[in-house]
Amino acid sequence: MVARGERAVIVFFVGRADCRRFRPADEVDPAYGATLREVVERGVEVLAYRMRFSPRRVVLVDRLPVDLSRPACQGS
Repeated sequence: MVARGERAVIVFFVGRADCRRFRPADEVDPAYGATLREVVERGVEVLAYRMRFSPRRVVLVDRLPVDLSRPACQGS
């Protein structure tokens, strides 16, 4: 879509109250983190929102900063 001049956005909804930022879990799925960074470099926007949910409703609490910095090397 970005290549066609359209806006492309991926939105993450975070259900953890203790979360202060969004970042890909490279330690769980490094390919996903790498792919997310690649599409961002191509112009896809990333938005992240903290949410609170109950059996009756879902509430967006606030927008979280997105951290796409490269993960630290593991091991030596």
